[in-house]
Amino acid sequence: MSTRLDLPTIPPSVLSGLVEIGAREARDVGRWFTGTGLTAPDVLTADSIKVSFRQAVTVLRRAIADMPGRPLGMQVGGRDILLSMGMLGVAMRSAATVGEAMSIGLELHQASGSLMDIELERDQHHAALRLHERWPEPQLLSFLCEEILCSTMIFVRSVVDSDWSPTRVELSYAPPPYAGHYERFFRCPVEFSAEANRAVFPAADLTLPFATHSEPTRAIAVDACRRLLDIGRREPDVVLIVETLLEQNLRHPLTMAEVAARLHVTERTLRRQLATAGESFSSVRDRVRERRATYLLQDSALPISAIAHQIGYSDIREFRRAYIRWTGSAPSVARRTLA
Repeated sequence: MSTRLDLPTIPPSVLSGLVEIGAREARDVGRWFTGTGLTAPDVLTADSIKVSFRQAVTVLRRAIADMPGRPLGMQVGGRDILLSMGMLGVAMRSAATVGEAMSIGLELHQASGSLMDIELERDQHHAALRLHERWPEPQLLSFLCEEILCSTMIFVRSVVDSDWSPTRVELSYAPPPYAGHYERFFRCPVEFSAEANRAVFPAADLTLPFATHSEPTRAIAVDACRRLLDIGRREPDVVLIVETLLEQNLRHPLTMAEVAARLHVTERTLRRQLATAGESFSSVRDRVRERRATYLLQDSALPISAIAHQIGYSDIREFRRAYIRWTGSAPSVARRTLA
């Protein structure tokens, strides 16, 4: 895996939820953290540390193995939104509508410690919150989907209508032993072994208003989330910040102007900062794409066409040309090298 998986960028709120469950059941939660450089008390002080993706998934695997056959993701995601979402929940509650809240969530969801990537799909009549694995983790997929979808449902029901439910939920994995919990919680049809992980709902629901709307609170909370994620700081490593933003938006690549806007600088200033660091926007973007593509080619069974889509290419031929430019060999060669 990429060494970037070792960067401490994730608030540990998901891990703290699991630790609380394990402690209530007298599990040896300390064992979950062996060799990670973390302790259980560390993750219970979520405002003082961040963890890496590798640390998080190591703890999750051990916790799930220690408490098998349980809807743990539903338990963690089903907590009060201030526990599951923290300051992001405050920001989203302060939005004017469901659609605005989702826009905030899509940009800043990692401030809640989420370990998947999220996008909003929509057509004239339907919208869908679609979940993507940040890195393939089959053992953790059901937990990760449960956590995000349940926390999202709790949030919407808390500010719109306690009876609100999606039209349907689609999940790419087989039914877990506790599958009956899903329909009781989501209150809609649930399809397993689907082609994607998503919750579908009427597009008109994006315009539903929030009684909790407060523009001053929204602005303060959004800024707090950005600071939590170190988005918008100019020092010391603009390259790392740009890489992080591009990685978070690989499927729908950001332009240089969009990245500059997220960092609250002009495009000219961003270009100058990258040049001072010996980089260009295109070189950083290509490196992020090549790193992700190579990992997926070597550590997943995704078809090459799906990998192209994962890193923002709609045309597989364009992806092949780009990969040859980056590495000197075709994507199929990288895959055969592993085999």
